[in-house]
Order: sequence, then structure tokens, then C-alpha cells
Amino acid sequence: MNKLLLFICVAFLTHVLADDLKIAVGAGYKKPVVEVLKAYEESGHGRIDVMYGNMAQIFAHAKQMEIALVIADKKFLEKQSELHFVNYQRVGEGIAVIAYAKGVTFSSIEDLKSDAIKTIAMPEAKKAIYGDAGIEFLHKSTLYESVKEKLIVVATVPQVSSYVSTHEVDVGIMNLTAALDNMDKMGGYIKIPQAYYTPIEIVAGSLNACETDNACQAFVAFLKTPKAKEIFAKYGL
Repeated sequence: MNKLLLFICVAFLTHVLADDLKIAVGAGYKKPVVEVLKAYEESGHGRIDVMYGNMAQIFAHAKQMEIALVIADKKFLEKQSELHFVNYQRVGEGIAVIAYAKGVTFSSIEDLKSDAIKTIAMPEAKKAIYGDAGIEFLHKSTLYESVKEKLIVVATVPQVSSYVSTHEVDVGIMNLTAALDNMDKMGGYIKIPQAYYTPIEIVAGSLNACETDNACQAFVAFLKTPKAKEIFAKYGL
């Protein structure tokens, strides 16, 4: 009887810990993370509370709430002086692309200069890594001066994706994950040559709260499994 009671108490505490676990995720990775979390729960683990947003939103919340883990670009996480990340678990590699709306003809980066391309959406560099990569690409490719008047800067990758999907803009700079998720609404995409932007490493960054949280450690361990890697790979990571 005592053993049964102990088992029930341990199971209850594990559930409580899982429910209290809070993580933050870059908005551009919502779709794969939702699927990973579903697989995580189906494997017998508890629910995890998640907030999605641009990097500025995530860091603001992380300073005010007990966020244990952040899934985002490693470079952005390392730049944060007010948040101390103690460990990083690699999730995948971010790939920058130029997606174009249905009805738009687009086959190379030089097409950005074409008169037919009148609007180019991209996320803000200070808030999203693909905005940072986009600016780096435009300068390294020497295209910036030719296209700067066409640029429409928004807060997040999902906003760029939405604008391209509804043809509010002709093309948009985003990540491959977002493009693949909306291919039925877009005309297509081309990858930006890697030489034009710094490699983007997507990681799960553990804060101090994660190190002493069994539920957080269990989720980090799950990110290393073939199932989690398969899901992220499916979404272009």
C-alpha cells in the first residue's frame, strides 16, 4: 500500500512539474515545435506551456517569467547579457530563402532588382534572425542599394509569410521552415546562397531554471531522439 501511495505521489509531482514548465520559441519555428510537443506528450510526458514570438518579445518575457528553455537562433541567445544560458542543445540549421507569391516570376536573387518585383517583405533585423540574415545577404550581394526602396520591414517571419501568401508583397525573405509550411499558398521559393549570410544554428538554450527541473531535462533529452530530429528535418531544419 505504501509503495502504491509513493508511486501515486511521484506521478502527481511529475505531472505538476511538467505543467509548470514554461518554454519560449521563436515565432518562425512554431509549426515544428507544436508537432514535437505533441510527440513528446504522446510518449507519456506532461504538457509544456509555450509562448511564441519574435526575439524581442521572448527576451522581455524571459526576464519577467520563469522561462526554463528558449528555442531560437544561438547567435541571438549568446548576445543576451541579461539572460544566462548554461547549455545549448542543437535542433537544426536555419536556411534563409526568398519566397514569392503566386503569379510572380522569380528564379534568381538578381530578380529582386527587376521592375516586376515591386515589394519585398522581411522581418526586422533586431527582432528576428532572418531579418539579420536578410540584411547581411542584401549587402554582401551588393543588392541593397538597388532594392532598399522596395523593402517592407515587419516584426516576425510569420508576418512575412502571410504577406507573401496573400500577395500583399511580391516576395519575402524568411526561413525555409515557414516557406515549406505555406507552399500551397505561395508560388515557390529559392534558397539564398549560404555564402551571403552567417550560418544559422537553431538550438534549445537552457536557462538556470532548466538545470534543476526534471521536466525540462526530460524535454531536452527528447530533443535528441530520432523522432524529434525527424520532425525538425521535415520542416527544413
